[in-house]
Amino acid sequence: MSTSPNLSESLRRSSRAVAAAQVATQVVSLGVLSVLYRLLGLEPYGLIGMVLPVLALLRILVTSGLDVATIQQPELADSHVSALFWINQAGGIAVAALMAASAPWLVRFYTEPDLLWPTVALAGTLWLNVLSLQHLALLQRKLRLGAVAAIRLAALVLAGVAAIAAAAADWGVWALVLQQHVELVALAALAWAVEPWRPGLFVRGAEVGRLLRFGGHCTFGALMFGMIQNVDKILVACALPPQLVALYREPFNLMMKPVTVVITPLTGIMLPGLSRAADDPQQYRRLLLRFFRFIGLVMLPAGAGLAVVGPEVYEVLGGEPWKPAGSVLSVLALSILAQGFFIALGSVFTSSGHADRVSKASFAAAAVFTAMFVVGLIVSRRVGYPVLGMAWTYTLTLLVIVFPAYLFYALKTVHVRCRDWLVQFIVSAPAALGMALAVLVCRRLFLNALHWPALPLLAAEVAVGVATYTLLAWRDIRWFLREGLRADGPEP
Repeated sequence: MSTSPNLSESLRRSSRAVAAAQVATQVVSLGVLSVLYRLLGLEPYGLIGMVLPVLALLRILVTSGLDVATIQQPELADSHVSALFWINQAGGIAVAALMAASAPWLVRFYTEPDLLWPTVALAGTLWLNVLSLQHLALLQRKLRLGAVAAIRLAALVLAGVAAIAAAAADWGVWALVLQQHVELVALAALAWAVEPWRPGLFVRGAEVGRLLRFGGHCTFGALMFGMIQNVDKILVACALPPQLVALYREPFNLMMKPVTVVITPLTGIMLPGLSRAADDPQQYRRLLLRFFRFIGLVMLPAGAGLAVVGPEVYEVLGGEPWKPAGSVLSVLALSILAQGFFIALGSVFTSSGHADRVSKASFAAAAVFTAMFVVGLIVSRRVGYPVLGMAWTYTLTLLVIVFPAYLFYALKTVHVRCRDWLVQFIVSAPAALGMALAVLVCRRLFLNALHWPALPLLAAEVAVGVATYTLLAWRDIRWFLREGLRADGPEP
C-alpha cells in the first residue's frame, strides 16, 4: 500500500497547527500560573493537591478508553458513537456521585477538614469531563487537530481569567475549584459548537461489546499510568503538610507542562495516523520514527533547559515562598524525555492493535513505581529532605528501571530496533547537551557577576539556550518546519 496523500497532507497541516496552538497554550498557562501563585500562595495549592490525584484516577475510570476506541476503529457506525456517548454520561454521573459521597472519608484520610466542600464541588467535574469526550474524539478521528488545540486553548484562557478574578477576590482554594469547572464547561460548549455530531437515542441492539473490550484494555493501561502519576502525590499528601505538598506537586505539574503541551496533541496525531498506516508496515515504521525524532527534538531541550534554570523559573513565577520548588523542578526535569516517550508509546501499542499489552506493561510499571515511592518517602523523611527525595525517587525509577524496559517492549511489539530509536537523537541530543553547557558557562562567567534580578537573569539564560540549540539543531528544526510529520517526505 502506498502512502496516502490525504494522510500525509493532514498530518503535515495538523502538526503545524498543533505546534502553534501549543506554544500559545504554554504562554497562557505560565502567565495564569504566575499570577495565581502570587495571589494564593502555597496552602490552597497544597489543599487542592490532596484531592486532584484521586480525581485524576476517577476521571480515567469514567472515560473507559472509549474515546480511544472512537479514534482507533477503522469503521464506526453512528449508533456505536451514540452508545459510547451515553455509556460515558452514565459513568460520569455515577462516579461523580460516588466521589461526592466519599468526601467525608477523604477528609478523615488526610485529616484535613477544609477538604470537604472543595471535594464535593470537584466531584461534579467528573461528569463535565465526559460531556466533550466523544466530540473531541470525533474531531481527532477526522484529523481536525488544529480545531481541537484551539478549543483547548480557548477553554484554558477562560478558566484562567475566572480563576484570577476569584483569587483577587480572596476566594482561596475555591479559585482553583472554579478554574476546573470553567475549563471543562468551556471545553464542552466549544466542542459541541465545532463538531456537528449529536447523540441519538441509546439502542440496546448496538454492538458495542468489541469497543468496550478494546476500551477496557485502554482504561486499565491508563489507570496504571494514572497510578504512576498520582500515587506519589497521595503518599506525600498523607505524610506532609499542605505547604510541602504544594512544593512537590506544583514542580511536578510544571515539569509535565512541556510534556502535556507537546505529547497530548501529538498522540492525537499519532493514534489516528499510525492506525491508518497499520496495514503497511513500511509506512508505519517510517511514520513512527518521524514521531520519535520530533519528540526528541522538542523534549530534549525542554528537559535540559528546565534542569538548568529550575531555581530561576520558580523565583520568577512565585517569588520567595516558592523558591524551594526550583531545585525540585531541576531534578524532575531530567525525566522529561523519558516521560514524553512513556506516554507516547501507548499509541504504539494501541494503533498496532495490541491494547492488551499496554495493560500488562503499565501494571508492571505501576507496581515498580509504587514500591519505590514507599521506600523513597521513608528514606527521604529520615534524612530530612522528603520533597527533594521523592523527586529523585521518581526520576531515577523512571530513567533507570521502568522506561528502558517499557521502550524495549513497545519497540519489539512493532518490530522496530532500539538502534533505530537511538538514531533519531543523533542531532538533538548533542544539541541539548551543548545548550545546557552554554547556559551554565554563560551564567558562571558573565551573568552571576551582573547580580541581575531573577526575571532578566532567566530571560538572558533562555535567550542563550534557545540561540545555542537552534544553531546546533538547525538541520532537524528546518526539516520539521518544512516537512511537518509527513510519512512520505525526505529524511532530514
